[in-house]
Amino acid sequence: MFRVTALLLTALAMQTAAMAQQEPKPDTVQVHGKALALSCAEWKRNQDGSWTSTGPLLVGTDTVNNVTLHGAKDTNVLEAKCGSGAAPAAKPPATEDPTKHARHKRHSAEPGDGT
Repeated sequence: MFRVTALLLTALAMQTAAMAQQEPKPDTVQVHGKALALSCAEWKRNQDGSWTSTGPLLVGTDTVNNVTLHGAKDTNVLEAKCGSGAAPAAKPPATEDPTKHARHKRHSAEPGDGT
């Protein structure tokens, strides 16, 4: 009788564990040490790869403004769910005509007057 009870309890525990693994966990980010459910609409990606909140966030019982997350540890979930996954492209320097190369001044090899 003990064996049957042990087998039933083991089977029940395995089913419970399997069901717990199948339930999707909500994506979260850490803000001020607390988990915050991720909503892509609340975040924007910056040129340097960091992410900034677009408005006030309710973190636990606190409302926080202007949150910026830096580094892979803090931004991996945002990158995976909300970003393209690619690093931001470097912004090219502004030039008058993008089809022309920057002009270099050439100096004469001869010494100037007054030497």
